[in-house]
Amino acid sequence: MEVEIISRECIKPSSPTPNHLTIYNISFLDQFAPHIYVPNLLFYPPNKASISETSRLFKQSLSKTLTLYFPLAGKAKDSLSIDCNDEGACYISARVNRNLSDCLKQPTRSTLSNFLPSGIVSTDVSPGAYVVVIQETLFSCGCIAIAFVVPHTILDATASSGFMKTWATIARQSSTGANLFPNFRASSIFPQTSIAFPKDLTAVNLASVYHRKNDKFVLKRFVFDGSTITKLKAKAISSGVQNPTRSELVFAILLKLIMSVLNVKSGKQKSALAINAVNLRRKAVPPIPETAVGNFIWMEPIVSQIGDKELCDFVHRIRGSVSRINGEFVKSLEGDNGFNMFCESLKEFDKSCSKALSEGAEPFGLNSWCNMGFYEADFGWGKPLWIPVAIGLIEPPNAYSISLMDTRHGNGIEAWVVLDEETMPMLQHHMELRSLVSIDPRPLQIGIN
Repeated sequence: MEVEIISRECIKPSSPTPNHLTIYNISFLDQFAPHIYVPNLLFYPPNKASISETSRLFKQSLSKTLTLYFPLAGKAKDSLSIDCNDEGACYISARVNRNLSDCLKQPTRSTLSNFLPSGIVSTDVSPGAYVVVIQETLFSCGCIAIAFVVPHTILDATASSGFMKTWATIARQSSTGANLFPNFRASSIFPQTSIAFPKDLTAVNLASVYHRKNDKFVLKRFVFDGSTITKLKAKAISSGVQNPTRSELVFAILLKLIMSVLNVKSGKQKSALAINAVNLRRKAVPPIPETAVGNFIWMEPIVSQIGDKELCDFVHRIRGSVSRINGEFVKSLEGDNGFNMFCESLKEFDKSCSKALSEGAEPFGLNSWCNMGFYEADFGWGKPLWIPVAIGLIEPPNAYSISLMDTRHGNGIEAWVVLDEETMPMLQHHMELRSLVSIDPRPLQIGIN
């Protein structure tokens, strides 16, 4: 597939950044995040306006958005701060002489990478580098892809969604401005530190607990429609689970079925160690605003037992684990002693994971982008047609993982599952799974009905 780059330019903020905001310091939670660029990719329906008018709308509204998200218009100063010099975001305009529907018949990481800025995804953020790189790709049918690539140390998924929603709101309502003003208090809540994280407690080292060095991996998409999730909810409630969430249900049923397959494959009963990404904004008391910029993520281990066989068993394990992350826990991470408490919590995390792995647990990574509002980013001619999750855009994975995203309409969930090439076919042919999901459906058909 040939993508033609039409232009590259810097989009500067519409108003200068005040002098007292010219240096943006990240929090220690941001310091812990991987210091690499991560991608977001949104596909949009055609706009009735001309190509030039649509591109002008993107750029003008981005300029106004960068006034609010001023660090994104700067350059990386070092690993701890951004020079908010208003030099602007890198903006790439590209064209593809094919229809979007043809490009997304069977989307793969290789296919999707065509619509991302070349050579930046998953690379380190070096001093003097752009904070944000955006690529607008127009298809011959008039559909549009918007890629938004940003350092993980600046925005987590919730904050990335907030940026996209603000940009889209300004495009729709230029006279009134955004209704989602960003909150930049992260470094005052979780002050950054000049002390290095212990080598064995870095994000990279801790994530390596569930990496598999010798396996080859396969990624498949499993789509649960709203009616299926409703049935799973009724089943869980009848087993004594109170008000299960959509994410709890989908994580639980997939863990249940995958563990069933792994038990058959290994010929023995096994447990699961699932590392779950928890949004601390919603756990704080009072809650930290969803518009808070930065990383507000904690990784919590979920350990199942060999006797766990039913949907409700896995929901209870997930809920019990996440319940440990509460307002008191978030409060302990705040202020001058927060970094020390964070390191102590990391040691406990490492201890729990090491114990489970020594007992033969199968490790997984869990991540949910559900209820973050990515599909609310409507620039004025309709919500996104499809949004792949980051696992489908980065380098080939080296671990079992389950990543969730809302479908475009209704209450469905699209689950991106990574397993080794021997286990994945066994899961795909599992009769219970086949009764619940569509496997690798064409993206533009998801959630239409």
